[in-house]
Amino acid sequence: MAQTLHRILSLILFTTLLGLAGWFLVLYKLDPFEAPKLALPFFFISSFFAFSGSFTLILFFLKKWKAKEKLGLKHVLISLRQGLLLSFFTSICLALLMMGLLRVWNGLIIVSVMMLIEFYLSGKDESN
Repeated sequence: MAQTLHRILSLILFTTLLGLAGWFLVLYKLDPFEAPKLALPFFFISSFFAFSGSFTLILFFLKKWKAKEKLGLKHVLISLRQGLLLSFFTSICLALLMMGLLRVWNGLIIVSVMMLIEFYLSGKDESN
């Protein structure tokens, strides 16, 4: 069990580092004014992978730091779900910011929808 947990966390760390490398590559090597059809999708895809891995690892290690009992695969999967959700809504906020449409009210609606989805999924996990 500990071997599987270590392997999954290593894979998430590798994906995060790959996403960060791609993100820096997009930022410094691709000009969005010369190739916007290439730069913007790569920017959002690499930032999604970088954010999701970072959020997942941060959330898992926060749970591990606070937990009294030993954490298992279920906690990694919950952290992964939450990291993907945070990353998705962060990407939405970035897209709205790039278009000049992100306002306080939009951000509050996005955070509210994200919280409602997580509350639903957390309640569904507890009932199983």
